[in-house]
Parts: sequence; structure tokens; C-alpha cells
Amino acid sequence: MLKHSESSMDEYLWRFPHGEFSVETRPIVRETKFDKYAKVPVVRALLAIYFIAKDDAYLRPHKPDPLKPMFYRRFIWKVHNCGQRKDGTFYTAGNAALFIFEDSKVAYDSTVDKVPFNELKSRFGTHG
Repeated sequence: MLKHSESSMDEYLWRFPHGEFSVETRPIVRETKFDKYAKVPVVRALLAIYFIAKDDAYLRPHKPDPLKPMFYRRFIWKVHNCGQRKDGTFYTAGNAALFIFEDSKVAYDSTVDKVPFNELKSRFGTHG
């Protein structure tokens, strides 16, 4: 598991005001090589805008709105108006590491394996 200080890029993005949304980041934002830039305020702000614009940091509503599309924009933020299982981040370490065990052996580790969502879904199902 990655260990971050309070001055990590992931922590900085999480502190943005987000109201009825939660901020989620892709694994690239949580890499420790970006933590050194998080200590310089101007660079940190520019890097945060870059991650938001490239959809590496995005919003997810606490309760999805069925009247809105699955993905839409709110200012420069991309909003994932669905659960983690539906958009695939549950299976691809969008917010957490996922381990699947079969016969007491690790069959899948999302921190190492880069298997497409459709292949994982066909292999393991949704279990939910």
C-alpha cells in the first residue's frame, strides 16, 4: 500500500471543495514521485489542474442522479455518475487495491495486473 504524507498530490486534490461529491483519483496521481511537487504551492496547483483536466482526478456523487448521463462535466471536473462496479474502477484499482483469491492463491492483484474490465467481468463476475 502506498504511504503518503499530508503533502501528497492525492491529499491535495481531496481537499478541493466538492460538496455532494467525493473526489477519486487514478493510481498515477497516488505515485510518490508527484509528492515532491506537492510541496511547492504554484506547481502543486498547476499539476492539480492538469490531473483534473486529464480526468486522472474526478468526482463521484454520493448518490447517483438517474436523470443525468453516466459521465458528464461539472466545470473542468469529469463526474462519474455511477458506482465503481458499473464504470470499471472497482476492478481496475480506481480507488483501492483489489485482490481476488482462488484456491488460496492470488488470482488477481490490481496493483500489478492490468487486465481489461470486460475480461475481469467475464472471468470473475460481478458478485454484487
